[in-house]
Amino acid sequence: MNSRRSRIRSSALAATAVGFLLLGAACGSGTPGDAGAAGEPVYGGTLTFLDPVEYQAFNITNTLWSNTQVTPQLVDRLTYQDPDTGEIEPWIAESWDISDDGLAYTFHLRDGVTFSDGTPLDANAVKANYDQHGFGAPELGIVKDAFFGSYAGTDVVDDDTVTVRLSSPNAGFLQVTSIYRSGLLAQSTLGKNLDAQGQIANLIGSGPFVLESSNSNQEIVLKRREDYDWAPPSSEHQGRAYLDRIVFKVVTEGSVRTGSLQSGQAHIARNIQPYDEELLSGSGIDIIAKSVDGETNHLNIHQTAPLVADKNVRLALQAATNRQEIVDTVLSPNYGVAKSILPQSSPWFSDNSDALTFDLDRAEQLLEGAGWKVGADGIRVKDGQRLSVEGYVAPFYQPSKATWELLAEQWKKAGVELNVKQVDYGTYTKTVAEKGQPFSQSQLSRAEPDVLRTSYDSTLNNVTFVADPRLDELVRAQAAITDPAQRKAAVADIQKYLIDNAVVIPLYDETQIFAVSPTVQGFGTDPVARSEFYGTWLSEN
Repeated sequence: MNSRRSRIRSSALAATAVGFLLLGAACGSGTPGDAGAAGEPVYGGTLTFLDPVEYQAFNITNTLWSNTQVTPQLVDRLTYQDPDTGEIEPWIAESWDISDDGLAYTFHLRDGVTFSDGTPLDANAVKANYDQHGFGAPELGIVKDAFFGSYAGTDVVDDDTVTVRLSSPNAGFLQVTSIYRSGLLAQSTLGKNLDAQGQIANLIGSGPFVLESSNSNQEIVLKRREDYDWAPPSSEHQGRAYLDRIVFKVVTEGSVRTGSLQSGQAHIARNIQPYDEELLSGSGIDIIAKSVDGETNHLNIHQTAPLVADKNVRLALQAATNRQEIVDTVLSPNYGVAKSILPQSSPWFSDNSDALTFDLDRAEQLLEGAGWKVGADGIRVKDGQRLSVEGYVAPFYQPSKATWELLAEQWKKAGVELNVKQVDYGTYTKTVAEKGQPFSQSQLSRAEPDVLRTSYDSTLNNVTFVADPRLDELVRAQAAITDPAQRKAAVADIQKYLIDNAVVIPLYDETQIFAVSPTVQGFGTDPVARSEFYGTWLSEN
């Protein structure tokens, strides 16, 4: 499992005294008669989870880190991906068959599963969900889902059987059916438009929890669904969830999150600041560092933007980026130094660190060769234009601002001016989508190398804003290969191409840090560090 859990107790570190914002967090309200001893799961209690990022629209395909700690608790998927082995296992689909040509997947569904509104999760429901992903719903304002790139339709065979058709073989398709963003929704949700689907009260799934209340995207309260009885067969726990409730609360101030954990007013906090990790460990809080499968945290380079269209400029920026210094200065030892576009924890990773070595001399030579000469103030100039670019702080990555500020210091040594901008979430998402902006800080999570096709195929997300025929060829070829060794070689070719051509600038292996009270038992995540609370319980009851 790609995680590290540590607790370093130290009497020298005292709890931080702060004023807490938590209200109504009914910790320790166990069910009478429960065993109440650590090691023996007990039912009951309310778990409080703190997140630094405000919740946004709760559409199932919204990948915002804060949102996706919540939505997986409300939905189930056709299949389950084991977070330790990566294997795809049955869930709502008891079994499946794949045609010899790889173009048809027939799923045999579990009987008796219902959505929380009482309607059946049957073949028609699966078809409605997958059609909306694969085709979009323009009349509702819903666009096609890039994860369903080769989707050709779903046929209902009978109430418990569906056949999903693809237009081309996709070795990664089965994994798509396990992703949190493929969570199955009731027809009552699917019939609503984009904005209405984004309201969490309208998100009706078949998961182990249902919505109890919400408060202006600042606090979400889920309660246990008492009749839930269709967990993945491989789960050690079956039947209803242990916890009575989960309170998800946005707390942006780091010291408040830290103090709330230390005082016992909260149980888990996501993405605590790197400098708080040791403090919390010293006060008896477990630190769980989960390396996220998918892409590394990186800068996408929008090649339609001025200046960075020049490959030598991009290569110079890559050489001027000191990744080890980013980890040492901005992050913590729990984060890995990026050595490719895929993280080192991925079984598909190939080491491209030789091409990512910090080399200021090489950066300067590349810029000189591209005609950029050092000006009076140290910033390079060409044809009267300064080598000056902008970078926007990503509001959903806690270390983003510090990372950009360090990059500005590093790139300045090569004669590049980087102006760091910080705006609100809405402005950010609009600004970085404009083709004039040179960079976007990004990381797409998915425990399957086809994530690279989703990002870089010019007909899918196309994050570079240009059509690169060779890159299209590479990302599409890997999807058609079923032999693991051959596919791994093809995925390695993609990673090398992205680095050698400076299509991206990898920064660090994306890692989610969870600070967890020792009273929390059975907490886990899926392969991309989204919380799983179905088997979680509180030993304090």
